[in-house]
Amino acid sequence: MTDSINMALIGCGGMGRSHMGRARDLPELNFTAYVDVLEEAAAGACEEFGGRYHTTDVETVWDDDEIDAVLIATHHDSHTPFATQAAAAGKHIFLEKPMALTIEECLEIEEAVAKAGVKLMMGFKFRFAPLVAKVKEVIQKPLVTVGQSLHPNMKGWAITPERGGGPVLSNGCHAFDLVYWLNESEPVLISAAGGALTHPEIGLVDNAAVSVQFENGSIASIIAGDSGDARYTSKFFFEVLDGQRTATLHDRCHKVTFGGCEIDSLSVEELPPPASSDPEGTRGELEAWARCLLDDTEPPTGPRDGTRATAMVLKAFEAIRSGKTQELRL
Repeated sequence: MTDSINMALIGCGGMGRSHMGRARDLPELNFTAYVDVLEEAAAGACEEFGGRYHTTDVETVWDDDEIDAVLIATHHDSHTPFATQAAAAGKHIFLEKPMALTIEECLEIEEAVAKAGVKLMMGFKFRFAPLVAKVKEVIQKPLVTVGQSLHPNMKGWAITPERGGGPVLSNGCHAFDLVYWLNESEPVLISAAGGALTHPEIGLVDNAAVSVQFENGSIASIIAGDSGDARYTSKFFFEVLDGQRTATLHDRCHKVTFGGCEIDSLSVEELPPPASSDPEGTRGELEAWARCLLDDTEPPTGPRDGTRATAMVLKAFEAIRSGKTQELRL
């Protein structure tokens, strides 16, 4: 693998096609195969984006020696079998979030990747958002961090316990990962309140207010769920404070307002290209994936990042059910 990576897309639904819309402009990523349980979805993606073949049988990809890596964008309950099978077949893996539905499954993926010696990168796009990077540059040692992932009332498979894990895990894992990354310290204590507020018939935690204490003593508060459309702050909202300076990311991290800093505010449109056209890091994460494969370096969002984010959410669920603060040691 010197100039480009031959890849297969596994899961040709909305998220998979969204990735393909960006990957088609990246010559380093050469998608040659498309897999989906729905033949028409795989065929449609192959026709639209180009490739050698499409199939409903993922084994075809595992047996294809010309494919170097896979992008997995399937329902969350299938992440573990697909990721472990890909690793066993010697394929590098870009895995959409969340990593898996349980901590045990996450660790299983970690073990499979380590054993096979392949690379796995998690799809935590906001780490690559240009204004998030600016905030991390300005405030390097936060004392307090606030994170928010609030969605209007969700529907479909993602809210089910057995397939998607619910809105706090499915979408909220972005907030948990980014709050960790902004602090760069391991979470050690998690307390939470919440419950089945918007989907009581399903019986899973769908909204949660979570408090996190990090190993370095900093703290964070995270609100995640699908209780409504947060018009003022936006779905994804983050605030970082270090005692003297503040940074507030709003409008889905497309804008940032600073306090106590030389700069007052900044919007992504004010940045030079290509950053100005990649407000949420969706292109940046694929560029980083290509670089780590071509340069044989470690992925910037690796398997442990996937395990940590899922573990933070699930420990919050335990705290809600038990009424007790949970320790997190990975």
